Amino acid sequence: MTTAAGVISLLALAVVVASLVYLHLEPTGLSPVRNAVSQYGITSFRAGYRVATISFALAAVALGVGIDRVLRGGGRTTVVALLVIFAVARAAISWFPMDVPGTDRTDTGKMHGILALAAFASVTIAAFRLADVLSHRGRWHSLATASTALGWAMTACLLGLALARSFPAIRARFGLVERGFYLSAISWFALFAVACAANLR
Repeated sequence: MTTAAGVISLLALAVVVASLVYLHLEPTGLSPVRNAVSQYGITSFRAGYRVATISFALAAVALGVGIDRVLRGGGRTTVVALLVIFAVARAAISWFPMDVPGTDRTDTGKMHGILALAAFASVTIAAFRLADVLSHRGRWHSLATASTALGWAMTACLLGLALARSFPAIRARFGLVERGFYLSAISWFALFAVACAANLR
């Protein structure tokens, strides 16, 4: 079961990456430096964005199953719960598209912001919580440092996204900072999906 969960998570992550690469290569008119990833969801290429978000949700569910099978103790329950939050937020977000930049805020746009925050915060906290669980001698102990490092990478990107509201120089690079978060989050998922798939000790 652990190996299967890891393989499913890795396959889902591969779809996430393929979908994002597709969106970045197509003539969407969006800049990977300036524009948010969510903006693909309000273009004619919205189907590619939906595939990416649903696949990310599937990767989280599968990884949660793998972690639940591998680890013991209360700490793992928190990590799995955070992954469930991430999965629900990612699965739902493409049905609540962001508002078109420069237009009035809508309820749908507000819900999009809440779901994005829930997803970003949950995976960041999960990285730190899992690192704490693994810091004690036991299975995957050697991966604790990597989980912490990726957690800090995600935190730095979230800080950058928050500062973008106040600093035009950062706002002009909002897309780049957000893609840095995606890279860190996907790397964290991939690391532990591989650990599950390979049944590492």
